[in-house]
Amino acid sequence: MDKKQRVRLVDIAKIAGVNKSTVSLALRVDPRIKPETRDRILAVANRLGYRPDPHLSHLMGYLRSIESRNHEECVAYLKLEPSEIRDLDRIPFFREVHSGARSEMEKLGYRVEVFRLRDYEFNTKRLSDVISHRGIRGLLVSPPVGITELTGFDWSRFAAVTIGFRLRSPQLCRVVCDQYMTIRTAMDSLAKRGYTRPLLAHLKGRDAHVNRRWSVAFRGSARLFPSFKKTEVFSGNPDRAFVDFVKESQADCVLGLGYGFAEALERSGFGIPNDIGFALLDKHDGPAGISCVDQQPFLLGQMSARQLSGFLDRNELGLPSNPFTLTISPSWCEGGTLKPYVDCENRRPSVGEKAHH
Repeated sequence: MDKKQRVRLVDIAKIAGVNKSTVSLALRVDPRIKPETRDRILAVANRLGYRPDPHLSHLMGYLRSIESRNHEECVAYLKLEPSEIRDLDRIPFFREVHSGARSEMEKLGYRVEVFRLRDYEFNTKRLSDVISHRGIRGLLVSPPVGITELTGFDWSRFAAVTIGFRLRSPQLCRVVCDQYMTIRTAMDSLAKRGYTRPLLAHLKGRDAHVNRRWSVAFRGSARLFPSFKKTEVFSGNPDRAFVDFVKESQADCVLGLGYGFAEALERSGFGIPNDIGFALLDKHDGPAGISCVDQQPFLLGQMSARQLSGFLDRNELGLPSNPFTLTISPSWCEGGTLKPYVDCENRRPSVGEKAHH
């Protein structure tokens, strides 16, 4: 065959002894094709040097998505929350993630249905069977709370994407906030304002949920800013022990994973920002007007939906052999809880910064 001529599906079909549609299904790893037949077809395709036409692949993906929309294909938004938490959507961050995922899936032509593991008495096999019998192929696993493993599912029936780091088993493709860049963004802002003794404060367990990425990023980033004389990490409740820790460490600024830490400081007589600076590492943890980092949970949900849609278009079901992680970059939001920049009190926000109203 002329090397300059593109290998066609009909060429593969002729040599493999099957029809063109069987070749198309085999190349998309469709479960309707027997493994031995699929392997034979793939071997022929590799021997001939077959390469898909990206424009044609995009068109076929679009046509399949149109067909799915006509049948109103549904995807499951799976909530893994303990029985004592009635609805994670009451928490602003989780509500934004859910909203972003739902709006993007609907824009792509899918209907979204929420399933809660606790409604099935935490019986994962039963939930898996229910979802599968409903004809649902796609799973968006919301950020779990108190649950790190999801066994009992027949993953060969589903394409799945998980949101965040908390689900550790099975290993799925995931879309996550970038804790390292969140810390770096905040630390850069502190350094430019002349702070020298920052303190990271979080509730016990919150750092562990993300495999200690918060504290590791904090300690690692501190080395990049020579102006920081001392850094400390507090893990616990925003109570008297926290206030005493701040006084003992002589911190001049607190990076908080929770607005309760700012409230504890103010109850103890600290003026913010005159006596001590405060910045939130998650915009959605506090009221407007706080200096903070926006981890962009709405975009987190959107990108999770896009990844799942791609898997469904390509019929990529089952656990991935090489799971990947997609990180969402944060942005800095100016507020009134930090002192002005040392170089210019009226400094305008640089690229990536925005006002927090």
